[in-house]
Amino acid sequence: MLDHVVSGTRARSLTRLSLCTGLIILTACVSEPPRPGSEPTGPEQAPDVVGSYSATSIWVERDGMFTNLAGEPDTRIDLQLNADGSVHGQLKIGTDPQLRTKQELVGTWRLRISNRVMFDFTAPTFLEEMAFEVRGTGLAGDWQGEDVRVRVELERVG
Repeated sequence: MLDHVVSGTRARSLTRLSLCTGLIILTACVSEPPRPGSEPTGPEQAPDVVGSYSATSIWVERDGMFTNLAGEPDTRIDLQLNADGSVHGQLKIGTDPQLRTKQELVGTWRLRISNRVMFDFTAPTFLEEMAFEVRGTGLAGDWQGEDVRVRVELERVG
């Protein structure tokens, strides 16, 4: 008789576990994913990062040598982060042979829980690999390539 009571208790426990697991899966399937730009940021107030940004510095480190490309001709990063989670702008680096590019940027942005802005662009760029930390009225990102490191600081201009 004791075996019957123990196995009945196990059966009820397994049934409850199955129901709980089913509810968790159902909740995960029904929940709507956050829209780009609206990912929750936790209990603290999310910083307002919507606006226009321009690069104030584009530091490139290669072989222990640092160069700020922001003042170079044909070099600029301009971004417009919109409230709907879209982003557009321009990435233009003309003087560094390894990073040389000229791209119109179109895509989405999202604010992560750690107050970092992440980008997804339709064309691949090293900016997508950076987690831009919100700092005052600007954003700062860092990227490590195979033999180059790039640090970008963007300042809000509008």
